[in-house]
Amino acid sequence: MIDTIVVQYIVAGTIAFLILCNIVLSLNEIENDTINHIIKKWAYGKYFFITFAWGILGGHFFLGTKVPLFGDNWWLPVVLVIVILLALLIIGFKQKDGFVMEPRLQLLLLVLGVLYGHFFWSQRHLEEITLPFLN
Repeated sequence: MIDTIVVQYIVAGTIAFLILCNIVLSLNEIENDTINHIIKKWAYGKYFFITFAWGILGGHFFLGTKVPLFGDNWWLPVVLVIVILLALLIIGFKQKDGFVMEPRLQLLLLVLGVLYGHFFWSQRHLEEITLPFLN
Protein backbone atom coordinates (compact mmCIF):
# COMPACT_ATOMS: atom_id res chain seq x y z
CA MET A 1 0.00 0.00 0.00
CA ILE A 2 1.36 3.40 -0.94
CA ASP A 3 1.53 5.89 1.91
CA THR A 4 -0.03 9.36 1.45
CA ILE A 5 3.37 11.00 1.86
CA VAL A 6 4.68 9.04 -1.14
CA VAL A 7 1.73 10.20 -3.24
CA GLN A 8 2.31 13.79 -2.14
CA TYR A 9 5.95 13.63 -3.20
CA ILE A 10 5.02 12.11 -6.55
CA VAL A 11 2.47 14.86 -7.21
CA ALA A 12 4.89 17.60 -6.09
CA GLY A 13 7.65 16.09 -8.24
CA THR A 14 5.39 15.92 -11.29
CA ILE A 15 4.32 19.54 -10.88
CA ALA A 16 7.95 20.65 -10.42
CA PHE A 17 8.99 18.65 -13.51
CA LEU A 18 6.28 20.27 -15.65
CA ILE A 19 7.23 23.75 -14.45
CA LEU A 20 10.92 23.07 -15.12
CA CYS A 21 10.13 21.74 -18.61
CA ASN A 22 8.05 24.83 -19.39
CA ILE A 23 10.88 27.12 -18.24
CA VAL A 24 13.50 25.26 -20.29
CA LEU A 25 11.27 25.16 -23.38
CA SER A 26 10.42 28.85 -23.10
CA LEU A 27 14.12 29.76 -23.09
CA ASN A 28 15.09 27.89 -26.25
CA GLU A 29 15.02 29.37 -29.76
CA ILE A 30 11.89 27.56 -30.98
CA GLU A 31 8.68 29.59 -30.75
CA ASN A 32 5.51 28.19 -29.15
CA ASP A 33 6.94 24.84 -28.07
CA THR A 34 6.06 24.96 -24.37
CA ILE A 35 3.82 22.29 -22.87
CA ASN A 36 1.10 24.91 -22.32
CA HIS A 37 1.07 25.93 -25.98
CA ILE A 38 1.10 22.35 -27.26
CA ILE A 39 -1.80 21.30 -25.01
CA LYS A 40 -3.78 24.40 -26.03
CA LYS A 41 -3.17 23.60 -29.71
CA TRP A 42 -4.35 20.01 -29.18
CA ALA A 43 -7.43 21.13 -27.23
CA TYR A 44 -8.54 23.50 -30.00
CA GLY A 45 -8.14 20.70 -32.55
CA LYS A 46 -9.13 17.06 -32.64
CA TYR A 47 -8.32 16.52 -28.95
CA PHE A 48 -11.01 18.89 -27.67
CA PHE A 49 -11.84 16.33 -24.97
CA ILE A 50 -8.88 17.78 -23.02
CA THR A 51 -10.93 20.86 -22.10
CA PHE A 52 -13.76 18.70 -20.76
CA ALA A 53 -11.25 16.58 -18.81
CA TRP A 54 -9.67 19.68 -17.20
CA GLY A 55 -13.14 20.85 -16.19
CA ILE A 56 -13.91 17.47 -14.63
CA LEU A 57 -10.67 17.54 -12.65
CA GLY A 58 -11.32 21.09 -11.48
CA GLY A 59 -14.82 20.24 -10.29
CA HIS A 60 -13.61 17.00 -8.73
CA PHE A 61 -10.69 18.42 -6.75
CA PHE A 62 -11.73 21.97 -5.93
CA LEU A 63 -15.52 21.96 -5.79
CA GLY A 64 -17.87 19.18 -4.93
CA THR A 65 -20.96 18.28 -3.02
CA LYS A 66 -21.14 16.82 0.47
CA VAL A 67 -23.42 14.05 -0.79
CA PRO A 68 -22.40 12.49 -4.11
CA LEU A 69 -25.27 11.73 -6.50
CA PHE A 70 -24.33 8.07 -6.90
CA GLY A 71 -23.95 7.42 -3.17
CA ASP A 72 -21.52 4.62 -2.36
CA ASN A 73 -21.07 3.63 -6.01
CA TRP A 74 -17.69 5.40 -6.28
CA TRP A 75 -16.82 3.46 -9.45
CA LEU A 76 -19.82 4.61 -11.52
CA PRO A 77 -18.72 8.25 -12.08
CA VAL A 78 -15.24 7.01 -13.03
CA VAL A 79 -16.66 4.60 -15.60
CA LEU A 80 -18.91 7.35 -16.99
CA VAL A 81 -15.92 9.72 -17.26
CA ILE A 82 -13.99 7.13 -19.23
CA VAL A 83 -16.94 6.44 -21.55
CA ILE A 84 -17.63 10.15 -22.15
CA LEU A 85 -13.97 10.99 -22.78
CA LEU A 86 -13.56 8.04 -25.16
CA ALA A 87 -16.69 9.14 -27.04
CA LEU A 88 -15.31 12.69 -27.35
CA LEU A 89 -11.95 11.30 -28.49
CA ILE A 90 -13.63 9.19 -31.19
CA ILE A 91 -15.67 12.20 -32.33
CA GLY A 92 -12.45 14.23 -32.48
CA PHE A 93 -10.67 11.60 -34.57
CA LYS A 94 -13.53 11.67 -37.08
CA GLN A 95 -13.03 15.39 -37.71
CA LYS A 96 -11.25 16.52 -40.87
CA ASP A 97 -7.66 17.77 -40.77
CA GLY A 98 -7.49 21.43 -39.87
CA PHE A 99 -10.52 21.19 -37.57
CA VAL A 100 -10.61 24.01 -35.02
CA MET A 101 -13.03 24.03 -32.08
CA GLU A 102 -14.74 27.36 -31.49
CA PRO A 103 -13.82 29.13 -28.22
CA ARG A 104 -17.46 29.28 -27.06
CA LEU A 105 -17.75 25.50 -27.48
CA GLN A 106 -14.51 25.13 -25.53
CA LEU A 107 -16.06 27.20 -22.75
CA LEU A 108 -19.17 25.01 -22.84
CA LEU A 109 -17.03 21.86 -22.57
CA LEU A 110 -15.14 23.35 -19.62
CA VAL A 111 -18.34 24.33 -17.79
CA LEU A 112 -19.94 20.93 -18.43
CA GLY A 113 -16.78 19.26 -17.15
CA VAL A 114 -16.78 21.34 -13.98
CA LEU A 115 -20.44 20.52 -13.41
CA TYR A 116 -19.76 16.80 -13.88
CA GLY A 117 -16.80 16.90 -11.51
CA HIS A 118 -18.83 18.89 -8.98
CA PHE A 119 -22.07 16.89 -8.94
CA PHE A 120 -21.18 13.40 -10.16
CA TRP A 121 -17.55 12.79 -9.21
CA SER A 122 -17.27 14.82 -6.03
CA GLN A 123 -14.40 14.37 -3.62
CA ARG A 124 -15.81 16.57 -0.84
CA HIS A 125 -17.65 13.72 0.89
CA LEU A 126 -14.37 12.01 1.80
CA GLU A 127 -12.65 12.56 5.12
CA GLU A 128 -9.80 15.02 5.01
CA ILE A 129 -6.32 13.69 5.64
CA THR A 130 -3.53 15.61 7.25
CA LEU A 131 -0.61 16.50 5.05
CA PRO A 132 2.59 15.91 7.04
CA PHE A 133 4.88 18.24 5.09
CA LEU A 134 2.32 21.06 4.91
CA ASN A 135 1.74 21.34 8.67
